[in-house]
This record gives sequence, structure tokens and C-alpha cells, in this order.
Amino acid sequence: MNNLTNNIIKGIPVVQNKQDFVVSVFTIEQIFKFTKFTNRLIVGYDENQLPVYNEQIQRFVENSRVVKISDFLTKDPDATFPTNLVLHIPKAIIENQKECGDLIEITLNDKVFTELNKDNGDVYITIIDGQHRIKGIEYAIDILKNEISFLSKTSRTNDLPEIQKELKFKKERLNDLLKIELVVTFFIDKTLEYQAMIFSTINRTQKKVSSDLVSSLFGLTTSDTPQKTALQVVLSLNGHISSPFYKRIKLYGGSYSKENSPPLSQATMVSSIVNLISESIREAENDRYKDRKELLSRSSGSQRPLPFRKYYANNQDYIISDIFYYFFNSIKSIFKNKNDFSYWDFQDEKNTDNILQTTVGYESLLKVLIDILKEVKIDDIESTEIFDNYLIRAKGLNISDINRYSFNNRGKKYLYLDMSLAIWKAKDNNDIRLVELKKLENEG
Repeated sequence: MNNLTNNIIKGIPVVQNKQDFVVSVFTIEQIFKFTKFTNRLIVGYDENQLPVYNEQIQRFVENSRVVKISDFLTKDPDATFPTNLVLHIPKAIIENQKECGDLIEITLNDKVFTELNKDNGDVYITIIDGQHRIKGIEYAIDILKNEISFLSKTSRTNDLPEIQKELKFKKERLNDLLKIELVVTFFIDKTLEYQAMIFSTINRTQKKVSSDLVSSLFGLTTSDTPQKTALQVVLSLNGHISSPFYKRIKLYGGSYSKENSPPLSQATMVSSIVNLISESIREAENDRYKDRKELLSRSSGSQRPLPFRKYYANNQDYIISDIFYYFFNSIKSIFKNKNDFSYWDFQDEKNTDNILQTTVGYESLLKVLIDILKEVKIDDIESTEIFDNYLIRAKGLNISDINRYSFNNRGKKYLYLDMSLAIWKAKDNNDIRLVELKKLENEG
């Protein structure tokens, strides 16, 4: 069975207790074409889809276990690994994913393979569970190759039967080892928190998995973090029946049909909130290890608006939730069609009617919210009034115009610029928003 053809991985989709993954079988030789053990921990991807590493955390393995696995593989002709390796594939390196009969085909970006050939290249497909097996296999292959090289040189000057016999055994062992087939489970585009949960679940016995081990492998702590706050906000918004985001967010581990999949992903919303607390993706990782109060200060020269930073630093996460709750409820109540039906709500759960129901629409609205928060001071909020006063000025926009407000980056730009200019009128023709709008229209 060849489940790796060019850049395509083939596997069987599996769902267990609303959690989905892909199971496949590869030879060790194939596995090392797309992954290997690495000490470095990828925590996210920047705007160019390049990996961002946690500089404070390095994965580790116990050398004694690696040596035992290596000895097992190099000396025992009947060595087997019946249990799964568990790997993670980030969305950033998936070019295409499609169903072919009972199988799923995942097309990977070339860099998954080319980076592995570099001395310190990026390892995009990472190991959730099986670090010791992978490292032990690597170690066993290196040992066999070195022994074969040594015996080959020795046999040229000393053609003893014992040496030839040993050389033949080592060559056969290496060939057999490279051809051993391993069962591999792939989880796709999961957060570090979710990967840590998988690892803990797999390794759960009567003794609880050490939190230190989880921290060492995944860079996670049990203390407060911007990521944890953002996740709690998202879960709260998705779960409250009066929230504008009620059941509107696709949660990790949730079971959704193609016809009834929520428009926003958990990852999108969590990331958008963290980006309004921390200076950058890289700084967000450093902020994991800081006390909340430390975030009251900012790096010199920073100009990015971070309206949620002070709330997080002052332990006022509830205000972040309330701002989302009331702002998007204001959006819901103000932007309606001629039949008084909100553009925010789905008339048909299977179809997206307008940009407000999309990810790009959410991103545009979030930019408008940030602009409003530059002008208003919110220490507490109990109604949509603050936001109504601004958004009512943009009520006349024809949100149903999907030619102008298309479901892509172009439509996202139009929506933000149109809303911004409706709320804050241009003072003259040199207004940068008018310039950007004119450029967008000329691009046609």
C-alpha cells in the first residue's frame, strides 16, 4: 500500500466522540520524508505562513528510552510497533484536501519535504505522541548505517566469513527497518492546547500525566495566558443563548456536517482576540509566561491598537466578552433588510447570504470596533447604546450587494472603508480612506 504519492498523503477519515482525525499506514522510509523528531516547538505561523517558534521551550526525550528502542530495532528481527504514531498537520502547509471514495487525500506544500533536507530546516508535520519511537528509529538507522560503513571498509582488507555474515545481517536489518510499516494518526490544524489534550488522553493511566511534561512538550502552563482568556471568551460567546455568536463558532472537536458548519472557526476568533492583547504572534508566546500586570506596559515605539490589553492586564476578561456581546448585538439589530430581517442572522442555515455572515465580514467589523474603542472609554457596559450611536450612521449600506461586498479580501476592504466613511465623514478628498477606496475601485 502506497499512501504517499508525490506530495499527497492518503488516509481513512475517522470520527470518535465528535473528534475527527485521519489514519494511514506508511513505511519508516516514507515517514521520514515528511517528518522527524525536533527539539523546536512551533506555536503558530506569521502572515507569510512561516513558523513561529517558542524560544523558551524545547521538546525533550529520555535517552535511555531512545537507546532501548534502538536496540530493539537493530537486534530483534521480529521487532514490531503495533501502536499508532500521532502527528499534527497545520493548515498552513495543506494545499488541497479532498475525499476520494472512502479515503481523504491531503496535498502538502513542497516545503514540507524540502525543509527536512536542510540541516536546521523547519519540521512542519510535528509529533504529538511517539517522540521516543521516532527518535529511536532515527538513532537505529544511524547506528546501522555507521556499522555497515565500518564493516564494509573492514571487509576490504579482512575478508573473514564472520565479518561478511555480520555485514549481511546489518544490511538486511537496515532494509527491513526502512520497510517496516507503521500506523499513523493525523490530527489537522489543532491548537497546542488541543494537541496537549490528545497527548494526555493517549498517555492517561491511573497516574495523571505530569503537567511539567505537558509544559515541556507543548509549551503550555496552567497559569493565566492571553490564549486561555481568548478561548474562554469564545466559548462563552458561543454557548450563551442570547449571544450574537450562539452556536456560530466551529469548535475544536465538534461534529458538523458540510451543510451545517458554523461560519467562524474557533482558531479565527481566538487569534483575533489574542491579537488585541499582545503586540505580535511572537510576543503572544512570551506573554504566556508573564503575570497579567506585566502587560500594563508596552514595548517602546509600539503603535498597534491593543484595546483588550488593559482589560486582560487588570483581570477584567468579562469586559472583553461584554464588548463582543454588545457590539455584535448592535450590528445584528441595526443592519436589516427591507423585511426587517437581520443581515447577521441566517435565513437558510445552509446558505450564506451576505458578507456579515462570513469570516471576512467578521474581520471587517472587528476593525470598525477597534476604531470605535479608540474614541470611547469602557469600564463597564450594560447595553448596545455606545455602539448604536456609531453604527446607526452606516445603517444605509446595502449589505446585500454581494458584488461590492464579495466574500473575499476585496469585499472585506469595501465593507470596512464604506462603514468607516459612513461613521466618520471624510474632511477632504485627501482622506486616506477615500484614496484607498478609489484605488480599490480602479482595480476593478
